Amino acid sequence: MDKLAIYYLPAAGTLVGSLEGLLTQAGLAIEWSCCSAISETPVGALILLVDADLEQKEQALFAARRVILLAESTDFAASIRAVEGGALTCLPINDLERIALEIVALETQRRREPENVADSGMLQTVIDAIPVPIFFKDEHHVYRGCNIAFSEFIGLPLNKVVGHSVYDVAPAELADRYYRADCDLLATGGHQRYEAPVRCADGQLREIEFNKAVFFHPDGRPAGQVGAMLDVTERKKLVQQLEVASLTDPLTGIGNRRQFTLMAKAAVSEHRGAELPLSLLLLDVDYFKSINDNFGHAVGDRALQFMVAKCASLLREEDHLFRVGGEEFYVLLAKTELDEAAGVAERLCECLRNSSFAARGAQVKMTVSIGVVEVAIDRPLEENLSLADKQLYRAKREGRDRVCVADTREDTV
Repeated sequence: MDKLAIYYLPAAGTLVGSLEGLLTQAGLAIEWSCCSAISETPVGALILLVDADLEQKEQALFAARRVILLAESTDFAASIRAVEGGALTCLPINDLERIALEIVALETQRRREPENVADSGMLQTVIDAIPVPIFFKDEHHVYRGCNIAFSEFIGLPLNKVVGHSVYDVAPAELADRYYRADCDLLATGGHQRYEAPVRCADGQLREIEFNKAVFFHPDGRPAGQVGAMLDVTERKKLVQQLEVASLTDPLTGIGNRRQFTLMAKAAVSEHRGAELPLSLLLLDVDYFKSINDNFGHAVGDRALQFMVAKCASLLREEDHLFRVGGEEFYVLLAKTELDEAAGVAERLCECLRNSSFAARGAQVKMTVSIGVVEVAIDRPLEENLSLADKQLYRAKREGRDRVCVADTREDTV
């Protein structure tokens, strides 16, 4: 006779001897196994669990196993809560005959059940033809079916999915997230869509869009949920790439005007809250058109890249350089007062004045004009830009290759 495997947690160990005798009288041979946690038991296992051993985090594993919960005292309401939580039943720990009878009834029912042929029926044939991963679970979060696409995507055969909980098919940290979403859906009904990572057959994490819905018993009670999975990993990467591209100058690789606007507004808010100074530089390459005219646009492009590299080498990590026009650049200087900003601008001018690069048998030199302003936090960003722009054009009028500084306390737009 095949032995019936029964697992028990430590607190139920005192019952084993007495139950062995009763179950032997009923004609059952038992193989007892003690374990320290439900997670150590196989899916579908018959488990005796005293409520003293119950850990709340393991209750999610009940539905994929056959748990008989034992308590010092039970009432109808407590038993209902146990069953709703996924246990088969809740019995008094001191009623050994009733516990033994429940085990006998479960084993008798199991032997009488005809083989479930639903998986080989028309429904399975239909969903297997769908190339999108599809699954469905009962109200206790146990998988009751899936298609080949789902099985292949997560790298588990059908018999390792059906009858198992999400904690049996996914890493715990991911399963927690899926389980919470399942609970929310069953509680609210309707449809649910969200994105979450899934570990696929090759071990990689892919970003998946879940689309799920609740289905119901004839009496209106939730019977479970059905879901489809869409791999959006590449789409999300593309969106991220497009977002980066929309904020980046393609020639120099630094931020563009759109990124400047976003970062400047955020910086103003941050510095206002912390009561810290923030300064702004406007740079324009002097006589840039002559570089293009004399050497060609390819060299002109190199000149801008050269200038950006030189400027970046003199700026701090918390400072930001942006290309906002053809040869026009902005610099945000974090936590920087006006005098310090003027010093930074002078160093930039000097560095570029004394630098050159080779092109077409000649040394290409360039200079910049710079307008400097300490951002007045109480003024709109556009007004601060106008003040810096006035100083930039003043530097050009006065001969270029120089720095002009705005006094925001006196200057007006």
